[in-house]
Amino acid sequence: MARTTKIDAVSFTGRSGRSYAFRIYVWGTRFKPVAGVYIVASRSIDPGAAPTYEPVFIGMAGDLSEILKDHPRSECFEMYYANVVGVLQIDDEQERAAMFADLVNGLAPPCNAQDAV
Repeated sequence: MARTTKIDAVSFTGRSGRSYAFRIYVWGTRFKPVAGVYIVASRSIDPGAAPTYEPVFIGMAGDLSEILKDHPRSECFEMYYANVVGVLQIDDEQERAAMFADLVNGLAPPCNAQDAV
């Protein structure tokens, strides 16, 4: 990552029951050109409680440094108050695609839907 803006580490579970550990970064973090799966999420914190993360969109990319610039689902991200991005670096394209499908099928994030804004 170009600048250190990691704020948390969170696991998300796919439909298979497998858990994937993501590093959570503040919105606007500049990433290095690495491959991986990313989760755009809404982070909220109630007084005296741990933060919660609601996945809004799941994607995968061969180059995370470019993927969130002018994203085609950015209006949907705004509608769901997305304010963080989780990243899991995965170099192998087949492994990335399998993890992406598992997470989308398990979490059903609203901005992944075909009719999302």
